[in-house]
Amino acid sequence: MSRLLTATCDRPLPPDGDAPEWVHLLPAGRTVAGRDGRAWELGDPAGVVLAFQAAGVDLPVDYEHQNDKPEAKLSGPVPAAGCIKDLKAEPSGIWGRVEWTATARELIRNREYRYLSPSFLFHPKTQAIMKLKGAGLPPGALND
Repeated sequence: MSRLLTATCDRPLPPDGDAPEWVHLLPAGRTVAGRDGRAWELGDPAGVVLAFQAAGVDLPVDYEHQNDKPEAKLSGPVPAAGCIKDLKAEPSGIWGRVEWTATARELIRNREYRYLSPSFLFHPKTQAIMKLKGAGLPPGALND
C-alpha cells in the first residue's frame, strides 16, 4: 500500500454561535471538496470509525491546524480547542462528539472561528479517506 497523505477541508459550524457537541466532519457517499479545489472520497465511513475505535485515543481539535504543522509543534505548546471523544457513521457521513474547552466555546460563540476543518489521511492513488487525525478551527473571513 502506498504511503497515506494528510489533507484538511473546512466544514461550517452552526451559524447560531454555539459550539455543538456533535459536529458533521465528513459527508458520506460523495466527494469531499476542499477550498483549494482538491477532492477526496469517503467510500467507507464505517471503516474510518472502526480505525478510530481501534486506536482507542481521543483526537485533538486545535486552532488553525497547528498539530499538522511541524514548525508549530517544535516552537512550543499547541493549545487544544477540544478533543473528539467519539465518532459515528450516519447516512449523512461521519459525525464526531467534541468536548470543547471553555476558551474554544467562547471563541466560537463570538464567531471568531466559524469552521471546523477535519484533518485526515487519504490514499494518494484512490483519494480514499482512510483515517481521521483530528480537526482544527481555521480562521474564517468576516464576510464568510
